[in-house]
Amino acid sequence: MPETGTHLLLLGTMAGPVLDPRRMMASQAVIVDGSVYLVDCGYGTILRMVEAGLRPADVKAIFVTHHHSDHNADYPNVVHLAWIQGIDGQIVSVGPPPFQSIHTAALAFHHEDIRIRIAGTGRQPIEGFFEVREVAEPGLVYQDDKVRVLAGIADHPPFSTALGFRFETPERTIVFSGDTAASESIAVLAEGADVLVHEAMFPAGIDAMLAKRPYVPPKLRQFLMEGHTSAEDAGRIAAKAQVGTLVLSHLLPGDQPEVTDEIWRAEAARHFDGPIIVGRDLMLV
Repeated sequence: MPETGTHLLLLGTMAGPVLDPRRMMASQAVIVDGSVYLVDCGYGTILRMVEAGLRPADVKAIFVTHHHSDHNADYPNVVHLAWIQGIDGQIVSVGPPPFQSIHTAALAFHHEDIRIRIAGTGRQPIEGFFEVREVAEPGLVYQDDKVRVLAGIADHPPFSTALGFRFETPERTIVFSGDTAASESIAVLAEGADVLVHEAMFPAGIDAMLAKRPYVPPKLRQFLMEGHTSAEDAGRIAAKAQVGTLVLSHLLPGDQPEVTDEIWRAEAARHFDGPIIVGRDLMLV
């Protein structure tokens, strides 16, 4: 990984929970002069971090957009392995309510392992290495000597609070939509950003995906349509916000080979005439 500059690393680029070895679920890293800031940690985050050469202990802060498992399932493993590897200082964890109780449950999941390691090796208790910040309003949520992070409110029913994040460094501004229906507040959050990472769905592909499933809950299609943004509307948001580059990620569906990169790109290009990147796991932007 680069040791200088501001970089975006896509770790997981598929919506879920769907299992496919080609794409893990939602996770990204913003890397600023070697410091790692993790945005979401869905299934497969640890695997992709290892493949990318990132250590959980090197993470300075974790930002969770909302509490679906394809965005937070690996959170217990990230915090546990960071503690085992040896955290220098404290990791700040930022996310919507009830994040404090979720963090507590994450530590409880590994409670017996943690207890044995403390008793056997003299490690310091894990609790003191983390600061949890619950966020329910837009505004500044994190700042250090390398980055400034603001939260915006996404529209992802039935969650009462889902977040997007804006990372500002002297070199670049990178915005993450999180999961959201097409949202004016995300357009405002992304205004003038160098890079917008926006979720994207392709309705015809969703229909094909659901047709192949042995069991589909009766309201699943409606649930997906109401809580997500089409690739076309992601392009519309990018154009409205006048961003430099649009990265399509959290692809829904992300496991249907007939929905090609060209299709994703063409949908977004209906409204956005700037560079459009269709996200792939381990892609550095």
